[in-house]
Amino acid sequence: MKYKINLIEKESSRGGFLNQLNYFFFNYFRYILVFTQLIVISVLFFRFSIDQSIIDLKESINQQEELLKVVRPIIDESIRVDAKLKKTELIIKDQEILSKQISYLLPKFPSTMFLNTLAFTKESVRMDGVILNPNHLQTFVSNLKRDNLYKDVSLSDISRSEQGYIFSMTLNGFSK
Repeated sequence: MKYKINLIEKESSRGGFLNQLNYFFFNYFRYILVFTQLIVISVLFFRFSIDQSIIDLKESINQQEELLKVVRPIIDESIRVDAKLKKTELIIKDQEILSKQISYLLPKFPSTMFLNTLAFTKESVRMDGVILNPNHLQTFVSNLKRDNLYKDVSLSDISRSEQGYIFSMTLNGFSK
């Protein structure tokens, strides 16, 4: 006696939805799972590389902050020195202007003029004194106006005294 055993299903039983779903899972779903796992693994590795670059950037920022902490006192000191240099340059310029005024005026003073006060600023000169000969004073004032180094030469408060003529003079607007 021979038995025939047929393990293959009949065509009519394959048509059900559950059978088609089983067929899809067994034949195609494994490829979808493998592809999804590859994507997840690649995203995981990408995340590791991004995390490492973030850590490296944080370390470089910390190094830069430490460098700034070390260099900050030097920068502050250089700013203070620069401010002092600018102030000294201004003082030197003022002194040069005063020096030019003095070197211009001293040779022009008449020998009969005696000064009680002489005050220099970078814009003006004020002098009070006594002169023995009024013609010398007139010549001195006319020479100052002729040289045109001062914008305004004003002579005021001229009076006669026992020593000579007392005067006050103001020179404004020295041009270099």
